[in-house]
Amino acid sequence: MVTLTVTPSHSPRIAQSSERRRQALKLMLEFALGQKWIMADATFGTFFAEAIEVLEDGISGTVIITDEKGNILDTFTGTAVEFHGSGEWRLLEG
Repeated sequence: MVTLTVTPSHSPRIAQSSERRRQALKLMLEFALGQKWIMADATFGTFFAEAIEVLEDGISGTVIITDEKGNILDTFTGTAVEFHGSGEWRLLEG
């Protein structure tokens, strides 16, 4: 019989990685007003999205989806989890 003991690591590198994962998960679970995303599609081009309304403390909201020229193509209303599940959206920073 083999017994394994796992102790938490106090490595700064692991702590930073864990914090980034927590922040990324929060961004996938919550909307923030003005938050922006991008999604590139080989066939249809690049799409942009922006949260224009936030409800239920960020759990749900409304997102406008535009094309490369700024034309409004669609409006998404629902939860942040549903939005992120609808495509390969990447958060735009800054």
